[in-house]
Amino acid sequence: MKRDKVKKPETESDEIILEVTQKDYEEGLKRGWTDDDMLKPGRYKLRRGGFLKRHPELKIEEKKSA
Repeated sequence: MKRDKVKKPETESDEIILEVTQKDYEEGLKRGWTDDDMLKPGRYKLRRGGFLKRHPELKIEEKKSA
């Protein structure tokens, strides 16, 4: 029996959309969190993996094991 090739998804999106609802915000306030601890209700676009793109000189060439 032949194995079918597993298709990997196209490139994963580097952007994440985070949605904070008013209900989530109010639950955080009930837990004792302050405004500085939480994001305000709304929609936020976040980008993953940008650190090494901004700082390529920090990329590790060799992985060392302990």
